[in-house]
Amino acid sequence: MEKPLVYQADDRSILLPYYKRFAVEPTLPFIPARVHPNTITHFGHVVNLAAVALLVFLRPRQGWVFIASMLLLQLYNWADNADGAHARRTKQSSAFGEFLDHGLDVLNTVYIALMTVLAIDSSHEWAIVLSIIIPGAASLTCWEQTETGIFRLGLLNQVESVMVLSGIMVLDAVMGVDVLHRIHVGPVTFWHFLHVWPLATIVFGMVRGIQRVAAAKRPVTPALAFLATHGAILAAGCMHLLSTLAAVSIAMAVNVFWGARMLSRRLAGEPAQVEPALLVGLASMVGYIVLRHAGVTLTAEQGVGLAGLVCAGYAVCSVQAARRGIASIEEREGAARQAA
Repeated sequence: MEKPLVYQADDRSILLPYYKRFAVEPTLPFIPARVHPNTITHFGHVVNLAAVALLVFLRPRQGWVFIASMLLLQLYNWADNADGAHARRTKQSSAFGEFLDHGLDVLNTVYIALMTVLAIDSSHEWAIVLSIIIPGAASLTCWEQTETGIFRLGLLNQVESVMVLSGIMVLDAVMGVDVLHRIHVGPVTFWHFLHVWPLATIVFGMVRGIQRVAAAKRPVTPALAFLATHGAILAAGCMHLLSTLAAVSIAMAVNVFWGARMLSRRLAGEPAQVEPALLVGLASMVGYIVLRHAGVTLTAEQGVGLAGLVCAGYAVCSVQAARRGIASIEEREGAARQAA
């Protein structure tokens, strides 16, 4: 008989217990039992997408758009915590609910990374770095869960990040994004602090995750291939061989693909492996860098087309991974019904 999935989580978030107590639990009685938890999950994803869309398309420097995005972001934050609580309260927890929640969170961290980049007015290089590490940390967490069976989150994760980002957006709304360059934290500006601090804390968390997998005597080469692909993207971006839009888009496509792939492997009961799509991406990016240094030039339109092709490829792979994950759930449920 196929071994059943067991969900184990180790969430050490500082703010999460208080957020659940004061923001989530008081609202649960107002959610009708007939409302499916997955509906709440989808609602959170849609409002988070709306939040980032406002910033991406309107590109504000100050004003009400930041407040609107902040409120939508907070709605997402509530939904992301309320869906699981509502599922447990109404006894509607399921493997598909876990897959949907974590799968959409891979996308949601992409949106949060974009909102962060726009809210703190990141430079070209920093936009690429944050677009790699914020959703990359979520994907790496999915990989660690696949290898160890435990979904681990550190002291500073989703709730803390959303609260800080919300505060920044309120500050942007009132005083404009340029104020971040005028506020100092010791010898550095607030702008520099808001870039260096997440880099340091997220990279530390990623290293700890890799160490835990190694301590469990599981191979870390899948994560190293993932990080090497991002290293090539970052190198091309920092050498200005990729535009900000191209580098950020490719980095986020890689993150979504790997997160989806790790989730589907967990549901299928398969260990992680070095994904061929990552090796192809790594080789292609290295080859692109070599060709550009050899004198090959691209027009702006060709660059956009190339980035779009890469993103489309990873999008197709992500959809295939999601479909495989859903098929694994259906197979398990079918086997369980036959056994009953």
